[in-house]
Amino acid sequence: MIFSSLVAWTALLSGVNGLAIRQSTPVWLTLPATPELPSPINTKTTLINGVQLWMQKYNEKANATPIVMDHGGLGYSAYFGSVISRLVAKGHYVIAVDRRGHGRSTFNANDVFTYDQMALDIHAQLAAAGVTKYNVVGWSDGAMTTLAALINRTTAKPIKKAFIFGGAATAAQSNATFGDTAIFAEFVSRCRTEYAQLQPTGNFSVFANKVGTMEATLPQITDAQLGTIDGSKVIIVGAEHEEAINLDVPAKLHAAIKGSKIQILPGVSHFAPLQNPDQFAAAVESFF
Repeated sequence: MIFSSLVAWTALLSGVNGLAIRQSTPVWLTLPATPELPSPINTKTTLINGVQLWMQKYNEKANATPIVMDHGGLGYSAYFGSVISRLVAKGHYVIAVDRRGHGRSTFNANDVFTYDQMALDIHAQLAAAGVTKYNVVGWSDGAMTTLAALINRTTAKPIKKAFIFGGAATAAQSNATFGDTAIFAEFVSRCRTEYAQLQPTGNFSVFANKVGTMEATLPQITDAQLGTIDGSKVIIVGAEHEEAINLDVPAKLHAAIKGSKIQILPGVSHFAPLQNPDQFAAAVESFF
């Protein structure tokens, strides 16, 4: 009787302690489930620069400036799903895109991925869709793509404002140990599964190698180039617990892009749009 009671009590404590551990895990150490994009979700792609690119407009309005959501590397537009849902619910005109090779968009076997190319892709994709001015939210590789767009006079012209989150100007500004973290391993595994669902005939390993090569060597944007950006239309946003980009990078970008704003989101990491979409969407709304 005593033994059975002890077992029952131990099991109860184990369950309580397990619950406490789960509840006390800081959100910045978690990778919440990939959210859904708001409906409808089309399956149409458009031939742009030799590849099929996907995009989805929400709350399209004539003469309004849309918010273009440019996701991180290996992932796709749905990683912004919770943020997009909140912006759409507030009536904002939002455009979700999948960059070259990501999500529903294709790539060519001989492609060499660069942020410059992806900036040109998005510029041409939006122009083909009749979008001549827009704001951009760039996250991670999407932030680097946006920086590449901003230092090119042609691709910078239609960008009215840019929200740069989790971005860097050089490959050296990335945290070299990020690839060794459990959260990164979980992220890559998830991306592999999602890629197989979105592109059943695609080769994730080939795609991931192209992304990895790009991230290991690019971008290579100088402070002089950053200095050519109109800082009045840029906000550099970091995360308190950023693990993919060195923590001093937001301040460096802010200093190099004269007139820019800077904001650090508390209690979140590189995966802030998943971890606290309310906070992230509010920051986007506040700037735009």
